[in-house]
Amino acid sequence: MIAEMYDDREMAPKRRRMLDMILSLGGLKEEAAIPLSRVNEEIASLKASISPIVESILSFPDAYFEDLLNAVQRTGLVNGISDRALIREAVLKLQRADEVSRLSGVSGLRALLASTLEAMAQGEGPSTSESRIDVTEVLQQLPALVQQIEATVSAYEENARSASEAALSDVKQMASSVAQMLSTLEGDPDEALESLQKIGNKTRYGPFLRVAAQLKRGKREGRIDEAEFKRLVTRNLLQELYRGMILLTLGSTGSKTVPQLASLIETTPKEIQSAIVSMIQRSEVEMVGLNGGAPVFAAVLATPPQTTMVVKGILQQLRGMVRSLEGESSNTVKVVLERLERVHGRLQLLSEYDETKLSEPVNRLRELVGSVTESLLKAKTSDKSEELRLLVSAGLEAFARFRLKIALEKGPHLVTGTNAYGEKLDPDVYKRIMDTYLDNEIERGIILLLIREHGAMSAKDLAEKSRIPQNRVLSHLLRMKRDELLTTVGETHGYVLYDVPRVPSESEVTLKVVSEIALQLAEAKSELSRILQDLKPQDIGRLANSLEVFSRARDKLARVRVGGSPVAEAILQEVEDKAKTAVAMAYRTRARIPSTRPKVTIDDLIDIDVPSVLDEYRDMMGYAPLLGFGTINWDQSKCLGCKSCELSCPEDAIFLRPKIDLEEIFRIPESSVQKLPTNRALLYNTLRGLAVSRPVGQIVLKKDSPGFGRVEVDLWLCVACRTCVRRCPGPENGALTLELKWSLPEVVRHMTAETR
Repeated sequence: MIAEMYDDREMAPKRRRMLDMILSLGGLKEEAAIPLSRVNEEIASLKASISPIVESILSFPDAYFEDLLNAVQRTGLVNGISDRALIREAVLKLQRADEVSRLSGVSGLRALLASTLEAMAQGEGPSTSESRIDVTEVLQQLPALVQQIEATVSAYEENARSASEAALSDVKQMASSVAQMLSTLEGDPDEALESLQKIGNKTRYGPFLRVAAQLKRGKREGRIDEAEFKRLVTRNLLQELYRGMILLTLGSTGSKTVPQLASLIETTPKEIQSAIVSMIQRSEVEMVGLNGGAPVFAAVLATPPQTTMVVKGILQQLRGMVRSLEGESSNTVKVVLERLERVHGRLQLLSEYDETKLSEPVNRLRELVGSVTESLLKAKTSDKSEELRLLVSAGLEAFARFRLKIALEKGPHLVTGTNAYGEKLDPDVYKRIMDTYLDNEIERGIILLLIREHGAMSAKDLAEKSRIPQNRVLSHLLRMKRDELLTTVGETHGYVLYDVPRVPSESEVTLKVVSEIALQLAEAKSELSRILQDLKPQDIGRLANSLEVFSRARDKLARVRVGGSPVAEAILQEVEDKAKTAVAMAYRTRARIPSTRPKVTIDDLIDIDVPSVLDEYRDMMGYAPLLGFGTINWDQSKCLGCKSCELSCPEDAIFLRPKIDLEEIFRIPESSVQKLPTNRALLYNTLRGLAVSRPVGQIVLKKDSPGFGRVEVDLWLCVACRTCVRRCPGPENGALTLELKWSLPEVVRHMTAETR
């Protein structure tokens, strides 16, 4: 049974955001509105006021992209772009922008990029002559490049220190507030909860906000007594506050040791250490290094910077190179390796930084180290290394080829000689091992070559192009992802996209930004022109959104640099105030139009279908509902009363109530009873056998009794995450199911009543 008790309780944050979205999109939110009779007059007034401004807004993309094309041609921007996948993607976006709404300059920019892409394809062919390099001369260039990288990293660290000062003052102020209230924490727990919430809300730490809300609900509903409530506030909630402050500190000021965090947050190192352990288990923080023997912790990033991964790859190449060099060359590489290892450690401590400033020296360093590696591979080879040449042609990363080279040259010794234990390897076993190893490495090399050639690709696309079975492709991708040869960059049609780590240059970042914005502006320009031809009340929302696109695009374009200089600076300054004024006028009018003319009505929301996936991808992707919407249905005939659903619910939205519905027990078919555990089936059969007549109503138990009761779901809190469905141990598929429909009228009526 679903509990629909919409009172004045605090709503789960996820649910609040989703319902606010429904109300806003549906026009169901009551606001200060003008009379219905004046709606058309208000619309006409808006159109008259906004039309002169919109003319300038609509013309700004054409003027900007004309100047951009001239700047690109003058500075040779495309010559600094080596990522063909990026150029190909930019050409497609500019082509779509041209199809939607032709912008001056976009066609020329697209033609320039297309010709550049064609020239790159024609210029890359198999080299027939072996290019020899002077290894000593190349190695002499490495220290200067490393010095340039070190200087840039030092500048990063200085900027990080400056930026963290403001954040540190906030953290210290919060720590001071916590220290002051600790003495009063043992007093009134309700006041303590309010005080902790005022401080903790500044951290925006989800677990703290959730625990505080659950404590309030638990006490209000009588599920937590005074003693337990006080213990949870003074211990659990305070711990969550410390975790939130730790995450805020690490995210704002960079990595820290436990003593440093304890000093900032004004608590004991033991308290910080305890919090850090649980945050590591939550994958919120990780250890990134040592500082004087003390572990250094940093916030976990969704994806590490590409440059850090590239530097790690160069380090692995240099380690392999040291073994193949002698004399002064080996010493030079050792010094470079030692300095670059320190740089890599500093980059890990920084976590996030502007990668474009490191693009030129890091890419040059990778190019030089790669050329030396290729030279060494060709110079020192064996008669049995034809597989190695195949691998080199397949394009595997150089440091991985060193690993294979060692296996090819040193492996036969395992057959002719003995290992540390006096054992010899059977020749047939060795042959099978090497055949499998070579096959795997060559397939991985082909995968890397395809990704570098075509850009980010999925396992499905790689299997089609390489003709390697898809299950083997996926196995290789996972291995190379673990070795940091590849990184994930998103997904398409449910498939994860893999790409090689790249250090984007300033030119590549510029191209990516302007191509994305060109498509956004083309769509917004077409939409805005169409709306203004016949402006109606129901179009105000789309009008505001289109104008917002122009305003945000202008702000992003103001940060674009070509050849180190801004583009069309005067044009962007001229349109800045006009775009913001138009957006404000549209939102002001939208707020004044009454919600009696919504895009949808409450009746439209009854049993609304929840979208899952497109039909053509359903078989491939399986179950993929839109999280946050749906109705949990309970089947008593399969319920064991174990409370697994209640204990696992992250929003505290599902409960096992101490009620027994005897009438429902007699409706359970015998076939369902037989599937239940023996004790449960025996209970139901005993009740049926003892009953003189079919009972009616419910038995309310005096206290919670696990094993007995009925499950109720509070739609006010439920976010349809399906956790309870997965955790239910009931027979067959369990007692709980998520129905992809949601009856919203009561929720919407309650929320609209709040705004009146």
